[in-house]
Amino acid sequence: MKILVRILSFLVLIILLHHSVSAQQNLFNIPSGDITNTKKIFYQHQLNIYSEKLESKAHFVYGLGKGWDIGANLVGKGLYFSPNWRLLHNDNAAKGAVYPILMGTVQKQFEITDHFLINAGTQIGWNLSSQIKNKEFNHYSYLIGSYHISKHGKIVTGFYHTNTMFVGGGNTFGILGGYEFKISKKAYLMGDWVSGNNESAVMVLGGMVNVSKRIQLCAGWQIPNPNTPKPMGLVLEFNLMGWDLY
Repeated sequence: MKILVRILSFLVLIILLHHSVSAQQNLFNIPSGDITNTKKIFYQHQLNIYSEKLESKAHFVYGLGKGWDIGANLVGKGLYFSPNWRLLHNDNAAKGAVYPILMGTVQKQFEITDHFLINAGTQIGWNLSSQIKNKEFNHYSYLIGSYHISKHGKIVTGFYHTNTMFVGGGNTFGILGGYEFKISKKAYLMGDWVSGNNESAVMVLGGMVNVSKRIQLCAGWQIPNPNTPKPMGLVLEFNLMGWDLY
């Protein structure tokens, strides 16, 4: 765990030393309120690193225009590296959330004012089990509002509804919250929080840097809610845009 703390400290230092427009589809674990540009693609890859395992999430999006985008998520890929190396896999809902899961996504944005936007979206799919009888339907839907504070950042808040197959035991309805604040020409402070006591109920605090016109790197530290099964860990994100950020 000390090694993870050192890695996070180093990445945060890099972010703060970089002197712009945000574009990530998720902050860390909640929707960002952004929509992919028309006929452009967006790809995000997230790694959650814990003391015993590594989890991976891949997110691909295509912009349809008029406030719509669609995409696909691959959630729950990864591996255990302690005590033995093995791939992450669970197709027994009695043991918690099933994974990995392939999900289709759709999102619509409504512009209420120049500074306030509302996004409604859903993700639906099935876990990748080799046995048909062990495939479970999963869904995750949300309604969020994002308030943009001029060009300095934004605050995001809203609600989510899901099922136990996707988040394991605990609540299936809750609150989402997050923020993104510009601290230099290319760097942002960023964080989010998911309420509840399920496997997704965590807070992540960190930052983001635009390393080029089309690439962003993010790093944060995950803090689980009380009485949740997730441990603390390091969260890393890589964002690739099909258009120039600046």
